[in-house]
Amino acid sequence: MEQMLETGKKVLASGIEINYLADEFLFRQGQKAEFVFYLQCGSILLEWPNENKRLLINNKPIFIGIDEALQGGKYACTAMTTEKSEFLVFDRAYFSQLITEFDHAKDYIESMMLEFTSQLDLQTIKV
Repeated sequence: MEQMLETGKKVLASGIEINYLADEFLFRQGQKAEFVFYLQCGSILLEWPNENKRLLINNKPIFIGIDEALQGGKYACTAMTTEKSEFLVFDRAYFSQLITEFDHAKDYIESMMLEFTSQLDLQTIKV
């Protein structure tokens, strides 16, 4: 477990910090997934318009867009800030490289993907 935490610190240290104002889009559903985002603080609203679902994440450090970026696909939802927020942003190709570069990175990323999925299961609201 400690090794995964150390790996997590290394991965996060490789991101570029970007601040977003309220009501700014990180990405839109169907857009090519070129980046992975890590919410450091603030809040983000994820919406799945075709499914009438939405999820508000408040001040919860979490990765967004990992699955889509690693598969080279398109974002499954639209992501927009609801207040001033800080993110670490990773280019898709660079993020893939980090996974192979650090020991335990694959396990760390898989655990982050599971955490995101559990957030979806627990808090998604039908509109």
